[in-house]
Amino acid sequence: MRFLFRRKQNDEVSQEKSTRRTYPSLGVFSPVVETSQSDPRKELKKLNELETIFVRSKKLESLADVPFVVDEIKGGNIVLLDISGLNDGNEQTHLELRRIIERIRSATRGYEADIALVNDACMIVTPNFVKL
Repeated sequence: MRFLFRRKQNDEVSQEKSTRRTYPSLGVFSPVVETSQSDPRKELKKLNELETIFVRSKKLESLADVPFVVDEIKGGNIVLLDISGLNDGNEQTHLELRRIIERIRSATRGYEADIALVNDACMIVTPNFVKL
């Protein structure tokens, strides 16, 4: 079907293109050009990086706690936040909690962090390689 939409070209150019035939990507069935073996040192380095993930906890009290959360996400750690003090039903503290969550969300957007509510008293913030 592609030949129907092809513009007429010079015969020399079409002959050159026919000799340099490219294959579309076929995924698993693509022609193998070169096989490369993975370096075990690189794999061990990746595993060592995974071993240094910490789960940090923090009682969320004000906007001053946001830099702690952002720094931990930058470091690749998981943060559990205790929001029970700000989620007590009071309208003023509820607005403060919303501001804090929005600030955390906007500050960690560049790191593609995930934020989720675990229950009424706990929230979790994870780096991009941990999916909720």
